[in-house]
Amino acid sequence: MEGAVEKPNWWQRRNWWKIGFFVMLGLFEFAREWAVIASYPEPKIATSAYVGSYGGFTTAKGRWLRLDGGGSMMPSAVVIECWEEQRECLEVTAHVNDGYLSEPVVDRFDATFAADAVSYENDNPDCAKYAVRIDLKLKKVIAVRDRKDNPKNEMCSKLEPRIEMTLGDGYQRNDKPFEGHFVPVIAGLVGVLKSFD
Repeated sequence: MEGAVEKPNWWQRRNWWKIGFFVMLGLFEFAREWAVIASYPEPKIATSAYVGSYGGFTTAKGRWLRLDGGGSMMPSAVVIECWEEQRECLEVTAHVNDGYLSEPVVDRFDATFAADAVSYENDNPDCAKYAVRIDLKLKKVIAVRDRKDNPKNEMCSKLEPRIEMTLGDGYQRNDKPFEGHFVPVIAGLVGVLKSFD
């Protein structure tokens, strides 16, 4: 029959521009979420926890980690060296803030030496006082930061009253990479993949 209009097949009846639009929208959202997660990397601190002592020389290194279950601390690498003959400890700390490494801060402190421990206090900061103990039996460094009441510096009132911490390994596993980020597509995809385990 001449003049008959041929019915379009299934492939031709689709509005491909609409399908393409939503596919591109999904890909854009996935790329946005990936960029959000990638833009907040946890700084990598190349240090491992160590405590050692030999012939009046004690050394410790690591990264300050909280023992009291509070929020995370500013990433840092710390080295402590103590000499019993001089009755002092040298503490070197380098902080990482927003992915930037600060210059090392070097401090010397009068120290107290015992058969199983070395201890010293850092009273230098305006807002806090640190009491540090290197336990040679446990091979651990434990520190307590207590807030000072300093009315001249109003920032002091914003510090937590007390933090208990230890020198631990630099590498810290992030078990909640999506926490604090709006990433519904990636979180949904991870949830679907985990359901197959």
